[in-house]
Amino acid sequence: MEKVWLMLSILTFLIGIYHSIQNTVYDALYFFGFSAVAIILFIFRRKQRQLYERNQSDD
Repeated sequence: MEKVWLMLSILTFLIGIYHSIQNTVYDALYFFGFSAVAIILFIFRRKQRQLYERNQSDD
């Protein structure tokens, strides 16, 4: 699942760059915002997985 968030953040960032080149940066802000949210969710999911793996190795 974390790979999906990473790919989504990269894709939306690239779309944001494209929209900022074609139009204005203000038109691309939604894409940059969604990319930031996807990065935060990627980091959250990765930390959650690492914690789960640590707990499994302790048992």
